[in-house]
Amino acid sequence: VAMAKLRGAGVVLTHTPDIPTPLPAAIGLLLAGHMHCGQIVLPLLGAVSVPPTQRRYLCGVVHDGNRTVVVSGGLGTSNAPLRVHAPPDLWLVTVGPAKR
Repeated sequence: VAMAKLRGAGVVLTHTPDIPTPLPAAIGLLLAGHMHCGQIVLPLLGAVSVPPTQRRYLCGVVHDGNRTVVVSGGLGTSNAPLRVHAPPDLWLVTVGPAKR
């Protein structure tokens, strides 16, 4: 209800991109930082610490219908103080008016 009353850009900033609450269609951009892009990514195995159900939004840009989801790997680590084939990153996102 509160989201429907807001006006302006439809942007959500969240820790995890696979939020359980359905978002209104007006939300066109979701910015998240989660899983450190896998943190430990091994050849042939992929991200070893990420369950298969959470790999859709592992890292980068995902176009999900009319919504764009941007997931940054961030700069830090979690649990183990190392990163393997998952370099830290920082995104600069420029938001402008919708193209018509």
